[in-house]
Amino acid sequence: MTKDFVLHMLRRDNTRFTMHYNQHTSQLKNEDGTLFKENPYPPKQWKEVFKTSPINPAKKVSNPTRLRIQLGLGCNYTCSYCLQASEIHKASATSIADANIFIKTLDKWLTGIPTKIEFWGGEPLLYWKKIEVLAPALIKKFPDAQYIMITNGSLLTPEINQQIDDWGFGIGMSHDGPGYHLRGEDPLDNPEQRKQIEDLMQRLIPKGRFSFNAVLTPASYDVSAVIDWFNKKFDVQAPNTMNVHFEGVVHDYNGDDTSRFTENQLTDLQQKLYFQIIDQSALRSSTIIRHVDNAINSILMQRPSFSLGQKCAMDREDQLAVDLLGNIMTCQNTGAKGRHRLGHVNSLDKVKLTTAYHWENREECKSCPVLQLCQGSCMYQEGDNWTSSCNSEFAFNKAIFAGALFFMTGAVLERIEGNIIRPSYSK
Repeated sequence: MTKDFVLHMLRRDNTRFTMHYNQHTSQLKNEDGTLFKENPYPPKQWKEVFKTSPINPAKKVSNPTRLRIQLGLGCNYTCSYCLQASEIHKASATSIADANIFIKTLDKWLTGIPTKIEFWGGEPLLYWKKIEVLAPALIKKFPDAQYIMITNGSLLTPEINQQIDDWGFGIGMSHDGPGYHLRGEDPLDNPEQRKQIEDLMQRLIPKGRFSFNAVLTPASYDVSAVIDWFNKKFDVQAPNTMNVHFEGVVHDYNGDDTSRFTENQLTDLQQKLYFQIIDQSALRSSTIIRHVDNAINSILMQRPSFSLGQKCAMDREDQLAVDLLGNIMTCQNTGAKGRHRLGHVNSLDKVKLTTAYHWENREECKSCPVLQLCQGSCMYQEGDNWTSSCNSEFAFNKAIFAGALFFMTGAVLERIEGNIIRPSYSK
């Protein structure tokens, strides 16, 4: 039985008290051992997730609820922290003919109706001709599905904008605001590219189908400053605000200072985000609101850890990443020519997720007070890259956890006492 963490709390009147928290039962208790709050929700039957590992791999099914179509990993930018960089040469080369075959053979393996269908690159607009084949056919076949695409926005044209609007796509534009210099030339500084981006924004924002998606990196990790940057860029005045989503902290796939935070930077990130949650300047982002709500609800609902899969959800059997040749990969950011090829749609019964580790296979995760929020970082990372990503997720989610506790108790979390196992670098 895992021992509770002791939370050392500070009230507004500077008096101190302790609470007890268990990350596996999600129970928050007062000093006397009583529950801080009773569950206000109807009782829920929690389902235990499959704990995938290379020696006990998860499977994939023919009726996925979420279908991620990888068009290729090519991109017209060279982001220094790109998680796909090491996989680009491992992606399958496909053609428009392959897109047509993909549609024609879909019924041979896809037996269900996906609720979400996503088009992924690299930069997906490099593969626009393939999308023109895929999208109309898929929309006709699955008219009620939600269609999503993540793009850097630099290749938009009036014709593409019109088609995206007509198809009902939801668009997330990858942009880190003041940290964009790690990606390359900012399309918002190019008059023609900005014109097309603004046209798409005007079309989709009123329909709730557009957001800017920012990653927190060592060069830009101040959430409120990122939101301010976008508001200033588009002259949005309070109380209005741009719709800025945060994809979280950058994960370390390259081992350099564009993706690996220093200890001081992580401390600064954690403190900044915590105080911006308290003063609500970070809550101008619906993503940060969702993170805080998730932390609060995990406690109120006493969500058990056995129900937690990975945050990306790609450990689930009903989440499928596939290329136009029918290869199934670990996720949409990996190539099918290397170890991340799990099998083929024509033999789904033989597909095995041999590349990933459920959080329960990592001692650090099992002993982590923010397990309910992080859910294991990247499931296929190992070694120093995973250590770095774990450290970043810990700082980010500790700020979320402390913010949730503040809203629930009105008190500041000073420190967490308990057996917290942190990963260490091999070199």
